[in-house]
Amino acid sequence: MKNFKKLREEALRQQQRHEHVLNEGDIVMSSRTGVKGTIHRIGGNYAIIISEEGKMFREWIKNIRAINNMRRTSFFNDEEARNSKQDKE
Repeated sequence: MKNFKKLREEALRQQQRHEHVLNEGDIVMSSRTGVKGTIHRIGGNYAIIISEEGKMFREWIKNIRAINNMRRTSFFNDEEARNSKQDKE
């Protein structure tokens, strides 16, 4: 009999393979270290993440939590978003 943790990890891997729950460009946080960053590349079991400080690290999918559904596509899009927020204020 499998324990719940193993079932959850297996279900997460299958869901990622079939539905692409996490995608390149998603903003995520490592539940193990608390470091936030953007997914640079994603595989079946792990993702390569670039932290907010610009450091690249690898994390298991089971240890990644999505922060929100926003995607960071480029620095210019971030600048445009900041400028539009400032215009609204």
